[in-house]
Amino acid sequence: MKFYFYFPSIIFLLTMFASCEKQTGDYKLEQDDFLYPLASIIEYQQVLDTEISKVQDQPEFVPFLGKRRESMAKYIAELQAICSLPEADLTAEAKTQLLNLQKSQGPGYDKLLLRLVMQADEDLIGLHVKASGSTGLKDAVLRNWTAEKLPMLTKRLNASQTLWHMK
Repeated sequence: MKFYFYFPSIIFLLTMFASCEKQTGDYKLEQDDFLYPLASIIEYQQVLDTEISKVQDQPEFVPFLGKRRESMAKYIAELQAICSLPEADLTAEAKTQLLNLQKSQGPGYDKLLLRLVMQADEDLIGLHVKASGSTGLKDAVLRNWTAEKLPMLTKRLNASQTLWHMK
């Protein structure tokens, strides 16, 4: 069960907790343990963005999608400056969710699409919280970058939530 209404405050608390902990952590996460799930989430988000672009009867989707694509392009460019992003396939769960979305029609489609976008945003934030935490990435540069991206990712989630509440 996802907590859409309280998630920004959870992220705030997790971020505060992560920033207050000692700088000397017992880092365990290898780079690939972060990058492969990350690549899969990014692929899924791009598929969802393509679905958003198909919604023609909702004018508020246009600026929403534009900001999402712009922030993700910048995010990927910054990541590529640090390391290479591997290719990844969609997870079985993502494929099932997309199949359910394709079966959906009418006003329920927009709500389901936005719910999936919020879930993908939450997954991306969760991965960053894990990677930047005290047992996170061994690679200090990548670990610090993941922590720096949390405010931008939270902003993306907040935009998704705002649009979802408008529907």
